[in-house]
This record gives sequence, structure tokens and C-alpha cells, in this order.
Amino acid sequence: MGSLKEIRNRITTVKSTRKITSAMSRIASAQLVKAQNAATSARPYGDRLEEVVRDLLNAIDADAALSPLLASKSEIKTVGLVVLTADRGLCGGFNANVNRATKKFVRDQEALGVKVEIVACGKKSHSYLRHEDIAVASKHPSPDLKTIVDVAKSVCTEVAAMFTESKDTGLPHVDSFFMIYNHFKNVLVQEVTTLPLLPFQPAEGEVSSLPPVFEPDPASLLDHLLPVALQSRVQQAMFNSVASEIASRRMAMDSATDNASELIGDLTLEYNRERQAAITKELMEIIGGAEALK
Repeated sequence: MGSLKEIRNRITTVKSTRKITSAMSRIASAQLVKAQNAATSARPYGDRLEEVVRDLLNAIDADAALSPLLASKSEIKTVGLVVLTADRGLCGGFNANVNRATKKFVRDQEALGVKVEIVACGKKSHSYLRHEDIAVASKHPSPDLKTIVDVAKSVCTEVAAMFTESKDTGLPHVDSFFMIYNHFKNVLVQEVTTLPLLPFQPAEGEVSSLPPVFEPDPASLLDHLLPVALQSRVQQAMFNSVASEIASRRMAMDSATDNASELIGDLTLEYNRERQAAITKELMEIIGGAEALK
């Protein structure tokens, strides 16, 4: 049991911490509405773009030359992996879950004799991979709602260059590309997802009964739309990741605030007990002294 002064100081410290966590929770709550709306609004555009790419692929002759982004490699020797985490902590298991999935992905591929080249988005993924002695080919800052478009464009440029064997960037060549991120389902549930990026395969869906008419020819349109569709897919993943980070931070701060309140109650009870014991001791000493003088 600590002294009364030590307990008072600890109560003051916990109250200060509770103010911080409560403020962070309110900030995250305000940001979550905007992030959730952004993630939801981006889905219809991405889904429709995938439908257009699927219709274009169905309209192209089997013998036509296709974009390098569609080329499937007969033998997979190197796999690329984009990892999305945050630059900051205090968001529960948001970063740890992605990092654990990344480590498992790398170890599973290495067990098959496949090398993994990683593009890390976020300081938390880069520091974790460095600690685990896993090499990182390139790194980017964690995106937020204002920088998602720029970060997604930069990442897609690197991803396409590594997949199509571009010699200008100096980056390693890979035979396929994946992305690991937190998919936002709702405020309470964020699911770690492994998303295939390249070779580009549009999501499955119903084929239109009426064949669409394209102008100009489907091959030219496909060459133009494939990089756009790839960037849209990465942007949607980043929107989900940002919303998941904010939701995880709000839940973590709510939990921290509740724990601080509970700890303050326990410390206050302990303080009152110690104070009562001190008062009782002083009274007993006074009574004992008075009895001794009789």
C-alpha cells in the first residue's frame, strides 16, 4: 500500500491520461464519419470500372495483343506485396494484425522457394519488417483522406513498373502482386484481407445479355483503363484501411478511457481506506496517550 501522497499523485496522473484518451476518442469519432462515407462512396465507381474492364476483355479477340498488366507468368519466382499500415500506434490491433499476416505470407512463400518483394506503406509496417529481418523494396507514408490519391498513384506506378520489368526505376522484377490491408466492414469489425493486384483480373460478375459497343476499339480502351482500374482498386483498399485505422483508434481510446475510470475508482477507494486508517491510528494514539496520563 502506498502513502496518501503517492496515491493522490497517481490519481492525478490517471485523470490526465483519461482526458487525453477521451479527447482522442472524440476526435476519432468525428473523423470516422468522413472516412466511412469516403470508403462507401468509392465502391460504386470501382465496381462499375471493373465491370467495364470485364466487358472489354470479353469483347477482345483471343489472338489480340493484351496489356502487359494482364500477362500471367508460367512460373512464379518472385511475388510483390503491398502492405498497408499506419504511421502511428494507439489503434488497437490494427497494425499488429496486418504485420502478422504479412510475416505469415512471407514465410509461406519462402517455404515454396518464392522470393517476396515488399512495398511498405506506413512506418509501422516498415519498422516491424526491419525488426523481423524482412527486406523492404520501397516504402511510402501511410495515406490519409487528403493524400490517398497521390499515395495510390505513386504505389501503382511502382507496382506496374516492377511487374512489367521496367528498367527505369531500378526496382526488382516480380511475377505477381498482392496487397494486405484492413478491410472496413463496420465500426467493430475490420478484416485483414489479401487482395490480388497483378496480373489484373476483374472481379467476377454477371455478363450483360446485350454486347456493349465500344468506341474506339476495345484493345485501345483496355490499355487506357487498366492502369486506372488498378489505381482504383488500390485507392479503395486505402480508403478501407484509413476507415479501419480510425475505427480501431476510437475503440482503443474508448477502452482506455473506461479502464482509466475504473482505475481511478479503485485508487480513490484505496486512498479513502488509507486515509481512514491513518485517522484511526491517530485517534488511537491520542486515546492511548490520554489513558497513560490518568
